[in-house]
Amino acid sequence: MARYISRAKSRPKKSKVIIFLNIVIGMLAALCIFMLIGFFTTDDSHYYNRGFDAYYISDYIHKGDYAPLLIDYYDDYGILGMVEEGSEEEAALAGYADAAFRYNAYLQAGDSEMAAVQKARMDEAAKKVGIYEPELSKIGIALNRE
Repeated sequence: MARYISRAKSRPKKSKVIIFLNIVIGMLAALCIFMLIGFFTTDDSHYYNRGFDAYYISDYIHKGDYAPLLIDYYDDYGILGMVEEGSEEEAALAGYADAAFRYNAYLQAGDSEMAAVQKARMDEAAKKVGIYEPELSKIGIALNRE
């Protein structure tokens, strides 16, 4: 029997270095794919698990800078309705400041009905401010009223 000899050129064998580099590149590509999958499937629920807390709040109060206090109040307590334990007085002061600024705006606009609602909010919040009671008069001065 005659033996057939293939005349097709055989592929040259890859060196061990090339095989190693192919494996490394494949592993890096797989790692990148897993990282991208993890990046796009992150859990953003931590945003909704936060509450109004006193991390920077007391600094805002002592400086008399009520705008950032109100921003944190709106973002955390006003929208989410949560106050961290131990920050109830700061939240009450922020609620008072919010009601006072709205009260002043309604008075200037001539809407006495809404001004009365905000005045009731101010009175309710004033009962809960605790150690921050001196700040109530500062907020009144900031609104050009005493």
